[in-house]
Amino acid sequence: MSTNGKRMQPNSRIKDNLSHQHIPPVQQQEELIKFICDSWNKVCQEYQKGTAQGTPTVAYHTETEPNPMLKDFVPFDLEAFWGKRLVQNITTQNM
Repeated sequence: MSTNGKRMQPNSRIKDNLSHQHIPPVQQQEELIKFICDSWNKVCQEYQKGTAQGTPTVAYHTETEPNPMLKDFVPFDLEAFWGKRLVQNITTQNM
């Protein structure tokens, strides 16, 4: 029962908690990027610390031979994609 004497639906508390925890997509992306950057920086610091001491705790892998499955791989240029998208948005808004 709730404080006003009415019965609450069993899932209403869960829904209330979820609605209060809604994070905008932009903020989710920023938090994810921050988490990845912070994690990567920690790994880099551990690697440098271990290398300086002569006993690395982090293994760094480099391939000795290129992977034949990746011979035609072309990395995605995110900066160019966003640039083209921005130009497209600007030109279509002005029409």
